[in-house]
Amino acid sequence: MKINWQQRRWLLVFPLLGVAILIALASGKKPPQKHNNGVDALLVETVEVKKELIEPYVTGFGRARPKERWQALSEVTGRVIYRHPNLEKGKVLTAGTVLLKIDPIDYELKLAQARSDLNSAKAELSRTQLNDEKLALSLRLEEQRLSVLQKELKRKQGLLKSGSVSVSTVDSEQANVWAQEQKVLDVKNAVDQHPDNIAVAEAKVKLAQAKLTEAERKLAKTTITLPFDAQIAAVNVEMQQVVAERESLVTAHRTDLMEIPVQVALSDMRYFGQYIAPKLIQGEYPDVQTWQLDAEASLYVGSKQFSWQGKLTSVGESIDPEGNTVTLIVDVAFDYKAFEPGKRPPLISDMYVQVKVKGASLSLLSVPSDALHGDRLYLLEDGKLAIRHVEVAFESNGRTVIKSGVSEGDVIVLSDVIPAVPGRALRAQSQVAKEQTL
Repeated sequence: MKINWQQRRWLLVFPLLGVAILIALASGKKPPQKHNNGVDALLVETVEVKKELIEPYVTGFGRARPKERWQALSEVTGRVIYRHPNLEKGKVLTAGTVLLKIDPIDYELKLAQARSDLNSAKAELSRTQLNDEKLALSLRLEEQRLSVLQKELKRKQGLLKSGSVSVSTVDSEQANVWAQEQKVLDVKNAVDQHPDNIAVAEAKVKLAQAKLTEAERKLAKTTITLPFDAQIAAVNVEMQQVVAERESLVTAHRTDLMEIPVQVALSDMRYFGQYIAPKLIQGEYPDVQTWQLDAEASLYVGSKQFSWQGKLTSVGESIDPEGNTVTLIVDVAFDYKAFEPGKRPPLISDMYVQVKVKGASLSLLSVPSDALHGDRLYLLEDGKLAIRHVEVAFESNGRTVIKSGVSEGDVIVLSDVIPAVPGRALRAQSQVAKEQTL
């Protein structure tokens, strides 16, 4: 079969002609104009960086323990004849409650003997004082008698010269004078020694009084009384048990005051220390109790939080070598009578709690904590996304204090920006609201 190429050549020309016409139409058509009114920019929520009153704080953990613990040691020996019916571990007893009594019979006898010895010593002192008065009177009488005898001797010596009396009479009178002088000397010696006798008698009275006081004290120690409202922690004695001196009988602790040794990281303390202004007196040791730093202890049970208010009272004397932490001692006052089962538990020994030590409120540069992306903040600058690295100081009640990286008045982005590419076009919701108002 012979093909007629002259007739079919138009079959090749028509497709080529159609392609040429399409190219011509496409090249002559104007491209669509872009009307970019910002609609393609990502709509975000923003807020300005500003200073607000922030309460600086540092957080740590610790176990509560009694602030004051009391241990009853037996100061006498004897048999226990009384034990309080509620003297059991965990019981709470009021101040003045008699816990134990030890048989006092031996100490009552010693007390009676001490009273008798004191009365005897006082009687001896009285006799000594009376004897002192008698000796003084006797000395005056003997001295007067000596004076009379001396005058009589002098008179008879005058008569001897005139021959009215004999020599034997004068010699007899002289012997009487000498004998009286000896009596006066003996009485004087007794009077001189008498102050020492009185001192000895007074010392015996004081000694007897001290023994009486000791006997009374020993008798009082047979009754063991609780010095303050306390919870019993341990009981080591039973009825009819014979106890010895220095034996531990009862251990109790106060219920109205607890202390918590809080372990805080050194890095946190460094930041916290920059935001407190302690009152320091030159020449005196610093006292943290004068810094007025409040504290809050919190216990978390499931989804519930129970809190107690306290005060920072002291700082530990050394650094914990294991955790490299510093110890803050926080005192928490608690009224045990305000205990409400299921609503307000008591703060008891060995309870593990979180403690927040707070300083006075300061005007600090802060941002919402949700705006942070690690150590970065998203900022809106000239309608575009900018990413800044910041240095965080601490977080307080949903706001984070920024130490460096942003300035007051900067606009930060609160919304998530995905992908977060620097220079990406953004629009703030506040700007959109203004445009809609216009």
